[in-house]
Order: sequence, then C-alpha cells, then structure tokens
Amino acid sequence: MKILVTGGAGFIGSSIVKLLCDKEHEIVVFDDLSTGYEEYIDKRAKFIKAGLENKEAIEQALKGQEAVIHLAAESIIEYSINDPEKTLKRNINYAINLLEGMRKNKVKFIVFSSSAAVYGEPKEGIPVKENSEKKPMQPYGASKLAMEAIFSGYYYSFGINSVGLRYFNVYGPRDDQLPVTRAVPRWFKAVMLGKPVQLNWQGKQRRDYIFVEDVARAHLAVLGKQGCSQYNIGSGKGNTMKEILEAVFRAAGKKVEIIDAGERKGDPNFLVADASKIKKEIGWKAEVGLDEGMKKTYEFYKSHPKSLERIKNV
Repeated sequence: MKILVTGGAGFIGSSIVKLLCDKEHEIVVFDDLSTGYEEYIDKRAKFIKAGLENKEAIEQALKGQEAVIHLAAESIIEYSINDPEKTLKRNINYAINLLEGMRKNKVKFIVFSSSAAVYGEPKEGIPVKENSEKKPMQPYGASKLAMEAIFSGYYYSFGINSVGLRYFNVYGPRDDQLPVTRAVPRWFKAVMLGKPVQLNWQGKQRRDYIFVEDVARAHLAVLGKQGCSQYNIGSGKGNTMKEILEAVFRAAGKKVEIIDAGERKGDPNFLVADASKIKKEIGWKAEVGLDEGMKKTYEFYKSHPKSLERIKNV
C-alpha cells in the first residue's frame, strides 16, 4: 500500500515507518523536522521536508497515495497552556489542510493520533472506555477532541474513512523530543548523566504506559478499516509514577536522588485505558511488558550517545 506518514521523523512516527517498511509498504514521510530527526527516518522511505501549513506541498505529496497516517502535531502540554492559540492552530488548522488535500486527491483513508487527554479527569479507579465522558483539561486535549469531530465530519460528508487512536503514555527508543518534558526520557537521561530526577505529585498519579512498538503495531492493525472509529491504545495496566520511576531505575541498574517537583498544571490524577474494544474488533493488544520495554529503552539510549547530547533540560 502507498502510505503518506506525516510526522514520520518523530518518536512514534519513525517507529511506525520502520514497521511499515518491514511489511513492504511504499512510504512517503512528510515532516518539517521541527521536533523529529532525519536520521530516524527509515532509508527505505521517501522523505519530503515540509510542514502542513504548506498546502501546495501536502497536496503534491498526496498524489497517488492510498492512505495517510497523521502524527504531525504540537504534543507538548506545557506549550498548549502557555500558548494555546499556537497549539490549536497547529493541531486543528493543519489537520484541515491535510484533509482538504486528501479530499482533492480522493485519498479515502486516514489513521490519526488522538490522545487520552480527550478524557480529562475520569472517575477514580475506573479504566477509561472510548464512550467515557470527555472533558479535556488543557488546550492540547481539546485540540485532539476537536480533531476527532472534524474527521467525523469529513467521513460523513466526503467518505474519508478514519481511525483515531487515543494514545495513553507512550515510551520507548527515539524519544528525543526537545524540550524534554515526558517523564521516561527525562528520567533515563538524568540517571545516565548522574543527575537528580524530578517527580511531580510525589509520584502518586496512576498512569497507563505503553511501549512505542506496540503503538506502531496498532496503526498497521487498523489500516483500511472502513467508517469512523476511535480506539484506546494502552496496556490496560495502571502504575503510579513512582512505580514507573522504579522501573527506570531497574532498567538502568542504578538510582539517583529524587526531587519533589510539586504539582503540574493539566495533569489528571488517574488515567488508565480499557483497551478491550480494539482487541475485540481488530485483534490488537499490548505485548511488551513494562520491564522489557524499559530495558529496550535504556539499551537504545546507551547505544545512541547523540540522544544524551540533545539534552536541554533534564
């Protein structure tokens, strides 16, 4: 299948592209490298350096494509709180540019990255189902929920089939996002540099962490699904952030000082997936356990010193 992957140079996107190439799909990566790295793009894929604000470039890139996997977006929650207008424009307006390009080129299928942030703060102790109440707690989550509604509108109006994958906490190799805001890469790199780690909310929040290769498999699993669907992509297992940090220490084989970083805006207390819908309908489920995934992540950072060089704020 001929597939265009927006954001294919990023953390999750590059893992998806590799797996697609392994399955012998014909891939074009569309990425402006604002948060991704060209070195992570599989050499078997064609690369177009451009952003989704460039309507002409995206329309040209879509010619002859059979499907799209859309990951290019602003993903840093802090940024969405500090500059909500920028996040909303990038995540919503750019998605519309992509959909318009698809409509003009008669490309009828897209998988797009949504987020567990659409749910906000669910009731304590209850894994989140796809039909759970949605009350985003920050502009980032609001932008993802708005995108789901827009994709629905394009399905019913123009027949563009779509699958929205609501990622929970994704971790794994190639997470070189700058600034370093996600907990797992921040902690690994701090431990490897022998620096203290910062822990928000005293590590009491409960989260669902899922390995990036499992997330990549989910995109392949839903390829070609007709209609307009949304699925949770998580392990279905909840761990406190203190337990996640302990898994990082086990993988690295050492501990460092823990600093209480207090509260952080936009963080729900409990967010764990019920991933039974995609297992029942598609047959996908998470396969990589927490300790195995953390070990793979540590081995990647250890063998890629350039990742450590990119540190701006551990």
